[in-house]
Amino acid sequence: MEKILGQEQYGAIIMAEMKGNKIESISSGYIEHSDNTYDGNTYLSKSSWGGAYTDFQGNKFERGMELPEDFTPAFQDEGAEQIMLEEDYYHAEGHHCEECGTFHDTEQYYDVSFVITEHGGFYCKTCVPAEELLVEVTEGEDIFRSKDMVGTEVPENFEEVETLFCDSSGFGSTTERALTKEQAIRRTEELIDEHGTLYSGLTGIGQFQVYVTLYREVE
Repeated sequence: MEKILGQEQYGAIIMAEMKGNKIESISSGYIEHSDNTYDGNTYLSKSSWGGAYTDFQGNKFERGMELPEDFTPAFQDEGAEQIMLEEDYYHAEGHHCEECGTFHDTEQYYDVSFVITEHGGFYCKTCVPAEELLVEVTEGEDIFRSKDMVGTEVPENFEEVETLFCDSSGFGSTTERALTKEQAIRRTEELIDEHGTLYSGLTGIGQFQVYVTLYREVE
């Protein structure tokens, strides 16, 4: 059973996993308010785990400590108290967009709202710079790391070389219009031989096919 222990000096919420009245483990997290989350919900995002925490009043909580039956958590602000005591939140592990600061739950599995770029950047899909999405292509296999760039404006210093219409189901045939994996690799390597290092992105995504656009960098 999880129990709220209170609020730290800098606003973090202290939580404990309990066995009866005894604290088994302690963690802290921050409230991500609905006006700054990707879907308008309020979240409690866990940020750290440890053996001991101290609330803003100086009360120390440790693993193995027993809580009295009438224990009441202490909060610095009424807003946090209301959210936590009314359980008006979801648990999440997430990150904030580097551009606008919006919080995203990173455990999404459908219609994902964020992008993690090739260089480890974290952005809303609507905030990510195109140059962060483009994947360097030095061999044919690299196109399979291409990222969703639908609706993203490509920087002026990148010029389109060719767009490949590719099967993404794994069941395509060489007699169909969409390129199979082997055909896409072969065509990409032909273009690399002609133009040198290229950059790729997904510029169209269907149920069974995708468009992979290849670019070259120009001065």
